Amino acid sequence: MALTAAAAAKALLALQRFGLGPKPGGIGRIGKDPLKALQSDLNSGSAISDSSLPTYIQAAASGQNSFEEAYAIFQKECRARFSKQLQPEIGFLERLVLFWSNHFSMSAWKSNTVLGTIGQWERDVVRKNVLGKFSDMLIGTMRHPAMIAFLDNENSMGPNSPIGRSWGMGYNENLAREILELHTLGVGAGYTELDVTNLAKIITGWSYVRGWEADNKWNGGNQQNRGQFIFRPDWHEPGAITVLGKSYTQTGIDQGLTVLRDLAIHPKTAEHIAYKLVLHFISDSPTPEMVNPVKTAFLNSGGNLKTTALALIKLPAALTGTPTKIRTPYELTVAQFRASKVTTWGDREWAVSEPLRALNHMPFERQTPDGYPDETAWWLNPDAMTIRLDTAQLFYDVFWWKTAPVPATLGTQLFDMALSAQSKALLAQTTDKRNGLTSLLMLPEFQRR
Repeated sequence: MALTAAAAAKALLALQRFGLGPKPGGIGRIGKDPLKALQSDLNSGSAISDSSLPTYIQAAASGQNSFEEAYAIFQKECRARFSKQLQPEIGFLERLVLFWSNHFSMSAWKSNTVLGTIGQWERDVVRKNVLGKFSDMLIGTMRHPAMIAFLDNENSMGPNSPIGRSWGMGYNENLAREILELHTLGVGAGYTELDVTNLAKIITGWSYVRGWEADNKWNGGNQQNRGQFIFRPDWHEPGAITVLGKSYTQTGIDQGLTVLRDLAIHPKTAEHIAYKLVLHFISDSPTPEMVNPVKTAFLNSGGNLKTTALALIKLPAALTGTPTKIRTPYELTVAQFRASKVTTWGDREWAVSEPLRALNHMPFERQTPDGYPDETAWWLNPDAMTIRLDTAQLFYDVFWWKTAPVPATLGTQLFDMALSAQSKALLAQTTDKRNGLTSLLMLPEFQRR
C-alpha cells in the first residue's frame, strides 16, 4: 500500500533527522511506523566486527611506537567505522555514536598516543556504552590514554604528593576544566575556579605509560602495560578535597572515580546533555518543552543512555515539522554512499577525505575539545554550499558514473511521496545523469535533516 505524503514525510524525518539518510526504498520499509523503526534500530548492535582492528593493549602499545604505525591503525579504524555506518536501515544508533564521540571530542593529531588509540576508544568505550550508563562512558574516557594525552594530564602531580614534593612539580587543570565545562555540568552551571583546581588535584596521578617509561621500566612502566592507563599513587594529591561543596575523603584513584560518578548523575549534567541532544538531532533552538522530558529521563534512570535516547525520539517535535537543520559534511558523505549503494571507497580515499577537509569536518580532527558545532549556521555559508556542489559532482565522477541510475527514479526510491513537486520536476527535466544526480544530492530533501 502506497504511503501518503504525510506518512512519507514522517518516515523521511526518521531517516534524516535521526539517521544517516535513506537507502533506496527505505521510506517504504519503515513508513508504517517510523517511531517503532527508530526504537528497533537501537537493537541493531553498535559493535564493529573486524578482527583486524587492535585490542586496547595493542592500540595502546602502538601509540608509543612510530607515527607510521599509529597512522596505519587510525586509517583502518576510520574505514571500519565508515563501513559500519553504511549498514543499518536508519542509522540512529550510529548517529548516537557520532554524537557521543563528538561530545568527548579529541584531535588525533595531538600526538601519536591519540592517533593510535582514538579509534579503539570509540569502539570500546563509546560504542560499548552508547546505550549504557553515562558514568561508565565518562569514566572509561577519562581513564583512556587518548583523553589523558589530549588534555595533558599525563604529568599532572599533586604538589603535596611524594613525587610532587621531590620533583617540585604540580598539576595541570586542562582535563579537570573540560570535565566540568564540556563533559558534564556545562558552562554556567555554578562551579567555580576552585572546583576546577580541586578536581585537577583529585585526578593527579591519572596517567599512561609512555614508551620511554616502558623501555626503561620507570614510573611503573614495562612492556606489558606500554601505553596503557596507569594510576600513580605517589603522584596523587593526598587528603580530603572538596568539589561542588562536597568533601571527598576517599584515597587514591577511588577519590576521582567517586567524583566522576557524582558528576555523571548531577542535575546540571542531565540538563546539559539533554540540551545538546535536542540541539544535535532536532532544533537549533531547543525549548524547555523539548529539553525537560529528556533531562527527566536521564535523571530518573541514573544516566541510562538508552532511556534518554528513547525519550528524545518520543518528543512531540521529534517526527514533526519541516527539516531545518543542515547535514554536517561527514553525515552528508555517509548519506551519499548509502543513497548510491556504493559500499567502499577502495583506493580512492582522497575523494572522501579532501571534500571533508575542504568543509572542515575531518573525523577526529577538531583541534579544540568542544567538538564540532551542531548549529546550522556553522555549516551553512556561501563558500560551503559551493564546495558541497563541487563534492556532489566529484562523488559522481569518482564513485557513481558506472552504476548511475536515472535521477528521477532514484529520487522517488529515496524520498517517495516526501519528494516535493519542485524537486520532482527538477529531476524529471534533467536528461544528463551527471547533472541530474548532482542536483539530487543538492536537493533540500537530501541536504536537510
